[in-house]
Amino acid sequence: MAVASWLCLLLLLAPAAFAAAIKATPDRNPVRMDESFSVVFSSEDSVDGDPDFSPLAKDFEILGQNQGSQVSIVNGKMSRKQEWTLTLSPKHTGAIPIPPIAFGKDRSAAASVTVQEAESAASAPGGSAGQGGVLLKVDVEPKDPYVQAQVIYTARLWIPETLRIGGNLNDPQADNTLIERLFDGNGRTYEATRGGQTYTVVERKYALFPQKSGLLRIEPLRLDGQIETGGRSFFSRGTQPFRVKSEAIDLKVRPIPAEFTGSHWLPATELSLEEGWPQNPPQAKAGEPITRTLTLRAQGATVGVLPELGADIGLDTSVKRYPDQPALTEDKQPTGLTAQRQEKTALIPSKAGAFKLPAVEVQWWNTSTGRMETARIPERSLPVEASAEPAAQAGPAAQPPQPQTAEPAPAQSTGPLRPPASAEAGLWFWLALFFGIGWLGTGLAWGWQRRKPPSPATAPDPAKQPPGEAAARQALRLACASHDPAAARLALLAWAGARWPNARPVALSEVAILAAAPLAEEIAHLNRALYGHAGRVWQGDGLWAAVEAQGRDGKAKTQPAGLEPLYR
Repeated sequence: MAVASWLCLLLLLAPAAFAAAIKATPDRNPVRMDESFSVVFSSEDSVDGDPDFSPLAKDFEILGQNQGSQVSIVNGKMSRKQEWTLTLSPKHTGAIPIPPIAFGKDRSAAASVTVQEAESAASAPGGSAGQGGVLLKVDVEPKDPYVQAQVIYTARLWIPETLRIGGNLNDPQADNTLIERLFDGNGRTYEATRGGQTYTVVERKYALFPQKSGLLRIEPLRLDGQIETGGRSFFSRGTQPFRVKSEAIDLKVRPIPAEFTGSHWLPATELSLEEGWPQNPPQAKAGEPITRTLTLRAQGATVGVLPELGADIGLDTSVKRYPDQPALTEDKQPTGLTAQRQEKTALIPSKAGAFKLPAVEVQWWNTSTGRMETARIPERSLPVEASAEPAAQAGPAAQPPQPQTAEPAPAQSTGPLRPPASAEAGLWFWLALFFGIGWLGTGLAWGWQRRKPPSPATAPDPAKQPPGEAAARQALRLACASHDPAAARLALLAWAGARWPNARPVALSEVAILAAAPLAEEIAHLNRALYGHAGRVWQGDGLWAAVEAQGRDGKAKTQPAGLEPLYR
């Protein structure tokens, strides 16, 4: 009876759990009366049915509608995005809601748009009329920005509907300023009516970031084009060149305010700082890595002003850290730029107990409110469980780590070290056999050397590998060839124990400390494949190449001297 009740509950919750996420995004906001604008309904999921846009007719006139889809493949994963674009004209002013639209049983998210009173064509600031009534108008917001803060620069070309033109419009220019386009192609196009005249409006937006305080002049835009002239007959038509310019705009760029006391100047309209773990709450084990992800996202900023997050400052010395390269991205929207910095760090505690992760703080200047704010991730105490791996015993006759009971993951790709299928099937058997023979040989050789003092004629050759290391090396080669991270971990520990018998490392983190930089980096990749990224495919070619490059003294083998470096 209880099972039936649970099944009924799951059936009731299933539509909500699998409902498609549908966004509604106006192409600009606010808009004016007698202007058309577009609303894009988009979804990356399959929707339940065709959309019903009739609820929009209450506040808008639907001028046009089209549908399209985009297919992209990233890292072998295919995604599909569907879009429905509506061209609307508002019926009245005010804050007008865009209600949820039904796509069968699915619903789009609600949105809104602010509609302002119509503006006459001649009254707008920055307007400049050209031949045939073509207008080129520009505007900026704000006009008194802080240094390195975002300025939205908007250019609008007004073309009478009876006019046919072509031409090139240049981008804005200003000294000591970063300029980013916020449009695709030639920009957005819509229709507007001013003083009884209907225009086609081409709108372009830019994000400007002044790099120096003081007076900043944005040079006029210029359109050089051709106007079609003549009668209706094809043979009587011609073209006439024309030029239209906008007005120059002067900005008063403010310096870093005295109220800002942070160490890194970061102006933005919004900012967020987030922390992520593979599990919530995070669970750590001694000798095993756990990946911490910090994400800093700032609206109205470039990635160049995003600081390093300094997650390692004050970190316990018993914790080793292996950071990835930070991922820096910029997202361009009509409202401006959004910059993101994401840092992933593999943390490997060396002992059980608990260690503290220090607080992470980012001071920034809110350009909307004109005050300093602090984004903060509080200090965290991370408990560490004891490792399930038994500690290695001292002495040359100590037994190597035994394979885990779990079966090794099958190889998922081919590579230059790919062994035959029979080698993969018996990999665990050969690992145990190699380890046993190797350690036995090492013990016999050690005892024989103790009984017989070395002489010049019989002293061991340091270039030769001890038997235990040779056996473990062969097992490691097979594990790397089959791209089996679990087997590679066991073989690498056995090889390291033979390579550095005085240190006798029992965890991969200890091997990384002893190894040269290339091998330490490959160990970090192996750790992330084992523990940090579930389902990640590991390739053993890089680890084997790093092992082969490892010198006898713990340093990487060097190449013969060549050209001198370019920089001294």
